[in-house]
Amino acid sequence: MKDFIKLLIVPALAGAMLVGCATPSTTTLLKDMEYNNPYAAQSVPELKIQRGDRLNIKVMSENPVLSAPFSDGVSATSAGASELGYPVDNNGQIEFPVLGRIKVEGLTLRQCEQLVAQRIKESGYIKEPIVKASMGNFRITIIGSSGNNVMNVKEDNINLLQVLASNGGVDGKMQKIKDVMVIRTEGGQHTAYTVNLQSKDLFDSPVFYLKQNDIVYLKPRGRSLNPTGEAIMTFVQSGLQLGWIFSNLAFWYYRK
Repeated sequence: MKDFIKLLIVPALAGAMLVGCATPSTTTLLKDMEYNNPYAAQSVPELKIQRGDRLNIKVMSENPVLSAPFSDGVSATSAGASELGYPVDNNGQIEFPVLGRIKVEGLTLRQCEQLVAQRIKESGYIKEPIVKASMGNFRITIIGSSGNNVMNVKEDNINLLQVLASNGGVDGKMQKIKDVMVIRTEGGQHTAYTVNLQSKDLFDSPVFYLKQNDIVYLKPRGRSLNPTGEAIMTFVQSGLQLGWIFSNLAFWYYRK
C-alpha cells in the first residue's frame, strides 16, 4: 500500500509544478500596484513641434471678416490630394497666411498659439485674436504579433496603455509584456526605450506619454504551441491535477 501511495505522490508533485507554471502571471499588468495606496502621477507633458509635423492653426476674432485671411493652409500631397494644415519644413518653419514664414520648431502648441497671436497683434490686423493650434499628423505606429497598425491620435496627448487598449490589448502568451519597446525620434536621432507593463514604474517612464511618430513594438515571446498542442497540454495538466487530488485523498484515507 505504501508503494501505491508513493506512485500517487509522484504525479501529484508533477501536477503541482505544472499548475505553478500555468499560472497567468505573464498576462497580469501592474502586478506591484497596491490597492488604496496613492502613487504620485507625473504631469502630462506638452508636445513640442518637430520638423515634418503638420499643424492645424485656427485664428478667430469678434469680427469674422478680420480673421478670414488667416484660414487653415492647404497644401498638395504627393498623391495630388489636398491636405489641411501647415507643414513644418526642414528649417522648422511654417508658411502662414499674411504673416509669412514663422519659426515654430521646438515650441509647444500653446507657445505656437501665443507667437501667432502676438505677430497678428503687432502687425495691426486684429486687436485681440484667438488662436488655436493642434497637431494634424499625430500618429503612433504599433508593431506586434497580432498585426501592425498606424493610429491617428485626435487629442494632443495619449499614454501607452491607451494606445495598447485601442489596439486590442496585449497577450502575455504571445508578447513580452515585461519588455515593450518604444522607439522615439527626436533631434534627428532614434532612441529605444524599454517598458515593463507588469511594473508601476511604467508611469514614470519618459515614454509613458507618447509623442508624434513614436513606434511601439510588442516583441514576440518566441515559439508557442499551436491549438492542438495547447489542447494536449491542457489535457495533461488536468490529468495531473486529478492525480494530485486522488493522491491526497488516498494519503489521508490510509493514514487515518
